[in-house]
This record gives sequence, structure tokens and C-alpha cells, in this order.
Amino acid sequence: MSVHSADPDQNAEFAMDSQKSFWEVHQYRRTVKRLEDGYETCNKLMLLLQERAEIEKKYAKSLKQWSTKWHGVIDKGPEYGTNKSAWKATLTEAERRHDVHRDICTRLNGEVVASIKNWQKENYHKKMMNGFKEVIDLDEGFRKAQKQWAVLLKKTQQSQKTYYNCCKAEKTAELQEKAAEGDTTLSPDQVKKIQDKRDKSTHDTNKTKDKYESCLEDINEHNPRYIEDMTVQFKKAQDYERKRLQFFKEALIAAHKVLDLSVNDKFSAIYTDFMNTLRSSDCEKDLKWWSANHGVNMAMNWPNFEEYSEQVHAITKKSSKGNVGGSGGEGVVVASFKSTSEFSNQDYNDPTYNTNSKVYKLYNKGIQQRYTTKPKIPPRPAPRKGLNGSKRPYQINSHKWPASPEEEQNDFEYDAEEEQEDFASKPGVQVKALYDYDGVEEDELSFHTGDIFVKLEDEDEQGWCKGRVNDKVGLYPANYATPI
Repeated sequence: MSVHSADPDQNAEFAMDSQKSFWEVHQYRRTVKRLEDGYETCNKLMLLLQERAEIEKKYAKSLKQWSTKWHGVIDKGPEYGTNKSAWKATLTEAERRHDVHRDICTRLNGEVVASIKNWQKENYHKKMMNGFKEVIDLDEGFRKAQKQWAVLLKKTQQSQKTYYNCCKAEKTAELQEKAAEGDTTLSPDQVKKIQDKRDKSTHDTNKTKDKYESCLEDINEHNPRYIEDMTVQFKKAQDYERKRLQFFKEALIAAHKVLDLSVNDKFSAIYTDFMNTLRSSDCEKDLKWWSANHGVNMAMNWPNFEEYSEQVHAITKKSSKGNVGGSGGEGVVVASFKSTSEFSNQDYNDPTYNTNSKVYKLYNKGIQQRYTTKPKIPPRPAPRKGLNGSKRPYQINSHKWPASPEEEQNDFEYDAEEEQEDFASKPGVQVKALYDYDGVEEDELSFHTGDIFVKLEDEDEQGWCKGRVNDKVGLYPANYATPI
């Protein structure tokens, strides 16, 4: 059973007793209670660090969800070139910070909290009838050290009380005797009786005084032994507390090492790489690329007169306006061209090749045209199961370029983090994209012709493979990529 009760009245009594000396009877209990409270402080410290770890975990999860959302928005948006890379560097920073904060959560729980729990188990041993062995042993040691001194103190206090009562009775008898001497109405026998009472009071006073002084001598003789025994027990309590305080200091220093990002090499590298990517953004390079691929520096096979031959370019009838070589009716259609510019599509992600981008839609309206023959794209495989085995693992709106801040707040309607992380570090085989592919479902990958990414699992019976593109894990048609 616990040495100290949870009764509020008793706790109030302890608060009042805090003004009393440690050497008084039972005042050692404050020291014993400190040892007992040490167990609960271990629980409080573990709870404090667990809550902090949960904060780190939720923050990491929010960063990951935010990054996943905006990867889709940027991929389907009009940005291109080094400026697009700068946008994505912001998302890369968030993804790397996600890893840092998940690591903090893991280390707080796995290292610091676990060490506190082990220390608590090793230093507090529960008894069958509640309470802790260390607390009960310390309380028993104090009780034995104080037992004899407490008996002597009680005798001394009782003899003191008796002596004080005799002194009071003697004073009363003396006053009665003085009053009787001047009272003529009293007989000599009555006066004699009063005098005898006063003499008896004086005798009792002297007797109790001697006993009181004797008790004081006894307790004073025992004081050195009492002080020695109590000091021994107090040192044990101090040793317990010293061990606890030193361990708590070490535990908090360990938590500091986990939380201190200023000495974390991974954390500092995040922002070094982030700044390097931002500084590498070159608007002139982006403008030259656009000019070479979508502007005046594009190569062009201008129409010339050629004699009829089976091998020459085909001449077809076009009823729509805006054909190359004429303003309607018959015209010459250029089948292909080859760019000789140093700013080729292999160096950039081409937004006009993405049928969902705004630029591509403008091209279809006749504002601009690309004169290329796209490769014949193989058919899309049969409907497939998602990463988690369901037909449609996520029911969310597809990403789109936000028209307003309010539209951005579709927030995070799904949680693919747990599923993504299972394959985030899994090794695989490098493959090269043969065609462009825009993922239709949320768990499908998107890529461009020539992109190199990782295949994680072989083709299934439905014609789909599992792969990883830019840290995103998803599905793609097996016939859209080939191993390198």
C-alpha cells in the first residue's frame, strides 16, 4: 500500500507541515514522498516527449500531403524549364523536411522515451499490495531511526505539561494563602488548610520539575544517535534523487540532440541544395528554349515545288483555315521536321505536349501549331487495380491550376502517404519512357517521352507495372517504357 494517501486533506496537511523542521516527528515523510513522486514525473516526462513526437509526425504528414498535391498542379500547369525546376525545389524541400521530422518522431519515441521507460522500470519495483519497494524501505528506515527519539520526546512533552500544571496550581495556592492572611472571617483551621495546600503544590512543582529535567537529559543524550541514524536515511533519499535528476538531465539532453536541427547535416543540406536550385534558374535560357521549340527559332520545311513522286511529301486537301502553305482549299502539309537548336525538348518538360496543359489547348485552337508527327501510341491497358488492391483507391478531384486562393483550399482529401512510403526506398530497375503518359487515376504515374524512372514490380496480368517517378510511387502501362 502506498505510504502517502491521495486524500486532499492529507495533501493539505503535508503543505502545512512543509514549514516544520525535518527533525520533528514524521516530517521525514516529505522526503519519502519526493521519492514516490519520482515515478510519476517519469510518466509526465514521457508524455511530454510523446506529444512532441506526435506534433513532429503530423507536421511531416502535412508537408508530404502538400507536396504531393502541388506536384500534380505544377506538372499539369504552364510552367517550364528552369523556372519549373525552381517551383519544384520548394516541394523537394518539403519532402526532405518530411523525412527529417519523421526521423525526429521516430528517435524521440524509439530512443529518448524508451530510455526513460527502461530507467523507470529498473529503479521502481512495484509491490504486490501497491506501492514501491524503494519507497516503503525508505519510509521504514526513517521510522526506525526516529522511533526511540519519538518515545523520549513524548515523555518530555508529557513531563513538561505536568510541570506547567503544577506551576499553575502553585501560583493559585499562593494567591489563596495571601488572601487568607488578611481575611478575619476564616478560622485558624481553614487558614492552616490553605497553607498545607500551598506547601503541597510547591512540593509537586519541584518533583515534576525534576522529572521534566530528567526527560530533557535523556532526550539530549539520545540526540546524537538520532541525528546520525536520520542522516543515514536522508543520504539514501538524496542518492535516489541525485540519480533521478542526473538521468532526467541526460534524457533532456538526448531530446535536445534529436530536436536541434542546427547541427543536423541533413537539414542544412536541404537548404544548401534548395538555394543552389533557385540560383540555377535562368530566365534567358528558358526564353531561348521556348523560342527554339515554340517560337521563331523553330526549324521549318517551307513548301517548294516538287515533281510528283511516290516518295515526296503527300499533298492532301484541307478544308480548314490556317493550313501551312495556304489560306484554305488545297495546301501542302509538312509531315515532319527536325530541330537543330541546342535547346531541344530533351532538356525541358514540354507543356505543349501535355494534352491537359493550357498551352496545348491554345495550340488546338489555332493560336500556334506544332508540326511534328507524334509516334503511334499503343492502346491503354485494361482497367486495373490500384496500389492497395481496390478498383479506385482514391476518390479525389484531379489536380488543376488553381484559379483563386479559395480553390487552393481543397486541402488533402486523401492520405496516400502510408502507401507511398512502403515503396519510397525500394530498389528497382531503371526504364526509359517510349511515349508520353498522363495518369488518369490518382495512383497512376505521369511522364514524358525519354524520361528515365524506376520500375519496382513486373507487369501484371492486366498489363500494368508499378514504378517510381520523382519519389512518387504508382502504376503505368507496361508497354509505355522499356528497360535501359
